[in-house]
Amino acid sequence: MAAEESGDHPAKRKDGLPKGAPRRPGLKSVFIRGGIAAAIFFMFLYFINKDTPAIALVWSLAIFVFMIPLGMLLDRLSYRMALKRWMKSQGRA
Repeated sequence: MAAEESGDHPAKRKDGLPKGAPRRPGLKSVFIRGGIAAAIFFMFLYFINKDTPAIALVWSLAIFVFMIPLGMLLDRLSYRMALKRWMKSQGRA
């Protein structure tokens, strides 16, 4: 009742969005995916390509650094598309 009087949506999540809205992208998922990509690339370079561990580690760190902005870009694009679909289904756009 108090939420309706103040103009707030009564079923808000703790991130401030209404219930059912897509979640905003976060850095945690970007770092996790970058770490997984770097670990797979390290194993590929070390076991299959037979590089030294130092060289494989340097290239894996480079892949990790490259994956952070790429992951943020892809997360942002997918969030925008999901938000547009959600707003269309809610009749807001």
